[in-house]
Amino acid sequence: MAAVKPSPQQLTLRFKCHKTTILLLVAPHDSLSSIKAQLLEAMKATHIPEVGGQPLPTNPDDILLGVPIDKNEPPAGWTDLEIPEVEDDTLKKGPKKSGVLNASPAGAGLKDGSMLAFKFRSEAPDADELGMGDNEWDVIMPSFDDEEGSQMKDEDEA
Repeated sequence: MAAVKPSPQQLTLRFKCHKTTILLLVAPHDSLSSIKAQLLEAMKATHIPEVGGQPLPTNPDDILLGVPIDKNEPPAGWTDLEIPEVEDDTLKKGPKKSGVLNASPAGAGLKDGSMLAFKFRSEAPDADELGMGDNEWDVIMPSFDDEEGSQMKDEDEA
């Protein structure tokens, strides 16, 4: 993985899956497909065979990204960054609308330190059209209760 020289224009994005957080330094106008490739390359460079019980994909297109429904309350849930193809009846022409919420971090309104969830496309028979078995995102957010609980265990053992 080539070293990236930071610049003030670059963003640090936090990618979360299960208990794993990966920080990537990206340019605001990089395409999301190139960011997915960087994310996969970063995971392979650390020699982790799986994330959240799922093996790493071979193709960056098999990585799905999500954004928090409420940026101030990430445990409230996540929504897909990718918008599935649908027919638009309002225009009466029937063109199909599809694409990405926006094609770059800047277009999606992401700022330095923004958090994104990621998961891998599923090949399960109950997978929906995007290849996700269920529409859940496996993101475990740390909480102060976790810290207090572990400290209390340490004190009880002493």
